Amino acid sequence: MMSEKINLLNLNQQELEEFVVSLGMKKFYGKQLFNWLHKKIVRDLNEVTNLSLKDRELLTEKAYIPFLNLLKHQISKIDKTEKFLFQLEDGNTIETVLLRHKDKRNTLCISSQVGCAVKCAFCATGQGGFVRDLNVSEIINQVYTIERRLVKQGTNLNNIVFMGMGEPLLNLTNVLKALEILSNENGINISKRKITISTSGIVPNIEKILLEKVPVELAISLHSAINEKRDEIIPINRRYPLEDLHAVLQEYQRQTKRRITFEYILINNFNVSEGDANALADFVHDFDHVVNLIPCNPVEGTEMTRPSDKKIERFVNFLQNVRKVNVTIRREKGTDIDGACGQLRQKNKKPTK
Repeated sequence: MMSEKINLLNLNQQELEEFVVSLGMKKFYGKQLFNWLHKKIVRDLNEVTNLSLKDRELLTEKAYIPFLNLLKHQISKIDKTEKFLFQLEDGNTIETVLLRHKDKRNTLCISSQVGCAVKCAFCATGQGGFVRDLNVSEIINQVYTIERRLVKQGTNLNNIVFMGMGEPLLNLTNVLKALEILSNENGINISKRKITISTSGIVPNIEKILLEKVPVELAISLHSAINEKRDEIIPINRRYPLEDLHAVLQEYQRQTKRRITFEYILINNFNVSEGDANALADFVHDFDHVVNLIPCNPVEGTEMTRPSDKKIERFVNFLQNVRKVNVTIRREKGTDIDGACGQLRQKNKKPTK
């Protein structure tokens, strides 16, 4: 029985060095190969020109460089946000979103899972259920596919946010390995401080990030600072309630000295009262914080709607002026191209017979 070919993008630099040595090559070829794969982002082993033809043939026989199959690409007419629907080797699909900022920075919003097990009530991804974790190559290939496009346009990626499909902290091993590869100075070399992990609050795995001393930015999907309400829209809150989340975030900030971002979706007649604002202010005031307020994106299959502009303005003014909360309004991007995460994938699903 033939052994399966090795997926080269799943290997970090040390594993790549060990792999080439196992094939009878010199160890330093592993570092060179890492550079070709992760800095020059080659997609064909024949392009690795400082290896001999014989070595390239041997690598091609034993290993391969995977790629993502682009099914759909949309560009917003409103704000130039780009959305990519990729097909994986097993036929599953994921989404990646490129946000272009006015100051010429580029932020890539990437996925960590196919579907999501957290099932937040306002999220299109959760409606599709959880399918599987992404492997390391599927995570980093989202970055490389877009980076190759940007380089041709004379620009680069500046920031990466794990805010796409899935709960990154439920795929922690692969996410941390992807971070190690993406921040390697012999590769694309994106600083971990330019990488943000968005989580609904998987407390034990925030603790693991602390133990591993990974200097990433954290964004917390809060959406309510009242346990009973948060239980309703983020079921994981029943397992890791706000008190536990608050405690681990205090330890995170004590150790890292990093500002914490709190995401808060504004849902009409649910979490935009003065009582909600007071609870939110009480929760975040213990942190060096910024609160991103996001008017609810309409998602098929839910009854959630965004509050009126007047209600939003009242909520913001109360937080800013009365409670002195550091607030920003994040106007959602790409609404004309199914901007909310999971929407494009849901639309692309073939109806089951």
